[in-house]
Amino acid sequence: MPRINYSKVFQAPNLQQEDLTSQVNGSNNSFTTSRGFLPEQVFIYVNGVLQRLGVEASVSTSTSFTLVDPPQNGSVLYVVYQPS
Repeated sequence: MPRINYSKVFQAPNLQQEDLTSQVNGSNNSFTTSRGFLPEQVFIYVNGVLQRLGVEASVSTSTSFTLVDPPQNGSVLYVVYQPS
């Protein structure tokens, strides 16, 4: 599956973008960002599909979130967030 270039989607200078695909192993459903984020300003994408907070995803801490269903091996996990 080709990777999506989110840098063209989110151009705001204060948003942080991270590719967390290296954390995907087929069973892990908890993921950690390198910086803290504001819980109401985090956008989580699995294979380009936005995961809805409170439905498919939830914020665990200021640097981590949990997905209801673990992404399968080979899935692309990308996060865009407002640093805290």
